[in-house]
Amino acid sequence: MLRKIRIFVSLVSFVLLLVYCLAFAARNSTVVPVDFLVGQPSELPLAMWLGVAVMLGCLLGVIAGVASGFRKNREIRRLQKQLAAATAPVSKPVAAVAKSQ
Repeated sequence: MLRKIRIFVSLVSFVLLLVYCLAFAARNSTVVPVDFLVGQPSELPLAMWLGVAVMLGCLLGVIAGVASGFRKNREIRRLQKQLAAATAPVSKPVAAVAKSQ
């Protein structure tokens, strides 16, 4: 039952966000030139420029998250190897080594 409620809330939130984005795009359809300092200025509607900026930001966030995940996984593997080496059985007991010297 809780899963159905969560799916319903997610669906309603998505629809509301979609309607808001469409209304935003309709109200901000003015063509805006953007000069990237190289080549000719590009002209697109304001909503399109903002959409591109949001999508690039999301992409950079995903890339940063994946890189962080890889770094954490590498650190976990390194620490697991350290732990395995530290808890490995010793071939000679310490007391036997001390007596032989």
